[in-house]
Amino acid sequence: MPRIVYLTPAASATTGGNKVSFRHVEALVGLGYDAVVRAAGGGSPDWFEHKAPVEVASGPPGPDDILVFPEDAAEAMATFADVPNRKVVFCQNPYMAAAQGIGRLPPQTRARYRTFMACSPGVALWISRYLDHDLIGTVPAFADERLFVPAPKTRTIAAIPRKRRQEALAVRHMFGRLHPGADAWTWDVIAGRTEAETAAALGRASVFLSLARLEGMSMTILEAMACGCLVAGFTGIGPREYTTTMNGLWVGEDDCEAAAIALARACTMAEQDEAGAHLIRHAARVTAAKWTHASFVTALDLFWREAMGVTPATR
Repeated sequence: MPRIVYLTPAASATTGGNKVSFRHVEALVGLGYDAVVRAAGGGSPDWFEHKAPVEVASGPPGPDDILVFPEDAAEAMATFADVPNRKVVFCQNPYMAAAQGIGRLPPQTRARYRTFMACSPGVALWISRYLDHDLIGTVPAFADERLFVPAPKTRTIAAIPRKRRQEALAVRHMFGRLHPGADAWTWDVIAGRTEAETAAALGRASVFLSLARLEGMSMTILEAMACGCLVAGFTGIGPREYTTTMNGLWVGEDDCEAAAIALARACTMAEQDEAGAHLIRHAARVTAAKWTHASFVTALDLFWREAMGVTPATR
């Protein structure tokens, strides 16, 4: 049985994409596949719990190893382009793929990578338009229903500003001028926390300010939805495949004033316990329920068994 090897340049990186790669390997091992994370320099993330085996990237891969590359790992793809191993590009962010990853490779190198795994149907469609391919499979990312659940709500606005620090400051200032009861709201700016701490913060927040930017599908938005937050702000483009007027208060990209207005509206709805707030929260949780860990595991197994022809050892 071939071994499935997910390569990661920085195993400890606090990114959703890194977390999903570890979740892939963890789930594959649970399904009976021989799978491992191959980390440059070794190491393992400490900001979320996982059971994925990790090996130090030293020496060449085994002759039967199937190599799985992040879409932005241009250097690794260039290094391994000529090895005879089967190769898969795991694309979670098309913008990173185009600007920093496979899109940067010269055509003769890029031609060695024609098998893709996408984190959403929208990303799969992007690959079909912009990259030469023989196979594109979809293994959707997920809002982990085992962890991201609602808790008793407080008058808190949660935000994760890593991708829009300036916009976060601008929206917060305008919100303070727009909303008469702004001082009664506590801001919970989430940074440098574990996955469990983030889930707890989203669980108790009544409102989530989405600061998504250039996303493939944004697990953060789905996690906030699963936690019962009223979500207001930017979609980050990729999530447009599941964001609607029913499940959030969405605004145009970079329109900070519109985001502040939407945030003020969300807080008013939460304060007054409006029927509209209940409807939006319900629609959001229904949306998140379509992106579950259970569905992810099923799709992952299907991709490796049927599309790639790999049989788990325990079956």
